[in-house]
Amino acid sequence: MIIGKILKPQGVKGELKVLPLISDENDMKNFKSVNIDSVNYKVLTCRVHEGFAYMKLNGINSRNEAELYRNKQLEIARSEMPELKQNQYYIVDLIGCKLFDVNNNLIAKIIDVNNYGASDILVLRDGSEEILCPYVDDLFSEVNLDDKKIIINLKRFKELTESEN
Repeated sequence: MIIGKILKPQGVKGELKVLPLISDENDMKNFKSVNIDSVNYKVLTCRVHEGFAYMKLNGINSRNEAELYRNKQLEIARSEMPELKQNQYYIVDLIGCKLFDVNNNLIAKIIDVNNYGASDILVLRDGSEEILCPYVDDLFSEVNLDDKKIIINLKRFKELTESEN
């Protein structure tokens, strides 16, 4: 699972500045190893400050070496992800789910989720139209990941997706 994006080197000793792509950036401190391009790296240190993680990985020892990892994704095995709280979902599990109203009318399908730091934006497809919808806690009424079916609060959905013209 993707947990972060490497933004740039930090300092001269190979530390990486990472944008966490998980709900709680403090969870980054708990990972023992990460994968970059299918290569496993032991996490030597990790600190979190102002929404970013600063990681030192085994084998990356200089600013020049760290520069080679700019814009790469950090991944870990799903089994190492922290336990989810109620009404929390992994982004990867939402992709492919169909959104229905309470009357079982198909509204759209989630085709992607973009993360912009503090907020997740659902990328939806309604026929040929693409809709962007911010994810907010009261949007989903019922989630069935096994059936890839989500019942939404239609009123809230319209508030979030209708443009002001």
